[in-house]
Amino acid sequence: MSDIRPIITAYCLSWHVTSSGSMHDLLINPLTPYADIQQVAWDGKEELPPQKDGDLVIFYMLPPTEAWLAECVTPIVWIPMADAMGYPPNMRNHPLVRVVAFSDVVEKMAHDLNLPMIRLRYFVNPENFPRTSFDSERVMLYWNRTGLFYKKFITKLCHALRVDLLIFRSAIDPRIDERKYYELPNTIGETRVESHATLTNFADYLALLHRTNIYIAPRFREGVGLAFLEAMACGCFVIGYDQVAMNEYIVHGQNGWLLPAVSDHNIWIRRGNWFIYRVLNKLSWKFRGKPTDYPQLTMFQDWQALSDADIATMGANARQTMADGYGQWLGSIEGYARFVLAGKD
Repeated sequence: MSDIRPIITAYCLSWHVTSSGSMHDLLINPLTPYADIQQVAWDGKEELPPQKDGDLVIFYMLPPTEAWLAECVTPIVWIPMADAMGYPPNMRNHPLVRVVAFSDVVEKMAHDLNLPMIRLRYFVNPENFPRTSFDSERVMLYWNRTGLFYKKFITKLCHALRVDLLIFRSAIDPRIDERKYYELPNTIGETRVESHATLTNFADYLALLHRTNIYIAPRFREGVGLAFLEAMACGCFVIGYDQVAMNEYIVHGQNGWLLPAVSDHNIWIRRGNWFIYRVLNKLSWKFRGKPTDYPQLTMFQDWQALSDADIATMGANARQTMADGYGQWLGSIEGYARFVLAGKD
């Protein structure tokens, strides 16, 4: 690489600038040794300055608009996330677009669009997190941010896992159906409930995580899922929805637990039908910003198998998964930088 330090303009959502740590973990921190990255908040709709020859531009999560892409003059990098995938119709076969894929779903999309791509897997360093203990109470942390678990389900889960204390954060995400919000009493069955309406900062969240040994990945789908990866790094027994990216890190029954995503008659959705996806993407491009409705979990789970699970062993395996993967992640960063700066994988 050149001795002259490159400057990259990275367009992203405003919350990636103000509050979310994902962009720092996946882009800024690993590539800062190689370039200066300037975050620019963008809503995905407003007009952007036209690209100049020689500009280094990254679009984090949201793709460029169709009009901007039509005027593109030098190579750009797009880092899409599986929980918010969509692309302008003229993205396919575009000679100046390269994709960084942090999940299998994004990798398949890049192949489908016939775009150059580098596949990366991000892992959390477990040395940055204290090891979870299973020696006393079973403490489960659940944030109902997307309405993943309804009251009846969370009650059954606490009973099956013999949870002593449930740490419950009730706040739902913006644009989630308000009917999915609920509060819990101080006890449900034999389980004590400690409720938190909201958390003011990341340090408060970590304080709760470090008391936890059972963790529920709170979303139906993740771009990468830093929260559940941090729980795995602690050695928690992590319960996830059988969808990207939980099922790319959790091996069911070995280092965590995956709950079935959809009923059998909808199994084709899980396997992916890329022709239908392309059609739906084109039809929906004019309606960006509308919330996505996901299927609800069913009560028809293998509760006995969950009750019998060796959660301490799976938690230890989860932490080891992060330890093994973190070395691989560090080893991939130089190639990541080459790909972003020069298009070489």
